Amino acid sequence: MAKKKIVSENSTSSIASGLAAAESQSISCLLIEDALFVREVYRIVLKKTAVNIVGEVGDGIEAMIKLAELKPQIAILDLVLPLKNGFEVLKEAERVSPKTKIIVVSSLDEEKYEKKALALGALKFLKKPFTKQELLDAISEVTTSYGEIANG
Repeated sequence: MAKKKIVSENSTSSIASGLAAAESQSISCLLIEDALFVREVYRIVLKKTAVNIVGEVGDGIEAMIKLAELKPQIAILDLVLPLKNGFEVLKEAERVSPKTKIIVVSSLDEEKYEKKALALGALKFLKKPFTKQELLDAISEVTTSYGEIANG
């Protein structure tokens, strides 16, 4: 069986160069994704940007613990997770890490899931498969430090 492509080949980006910055300007990020190969995609895409992956978790319970502990600037959240799904994480995230901006990335393709995620506090919703450009654009839209990084 062929593996599904998560990131397209269309990956040249001025956003990537805009997100490239000194460590002092880095954006802390928690990856909340149960699929190891998808987390690897995130690591590859974000490698030469100002996004610093401070943690990775594979289920919703670990997600709540790490959100409370790390209080990252952004979190990239899958909706389909074991133990506690992404919607449950979204409901509780505001309480444990109120300043964390959440980007939902999911294979759930129906508009009702996007609306529910946004209503629960997600700032962006990306559908899998996503492009490198889409992910970088989403990060730039939700981070207040993006303007400083791009202009710095």
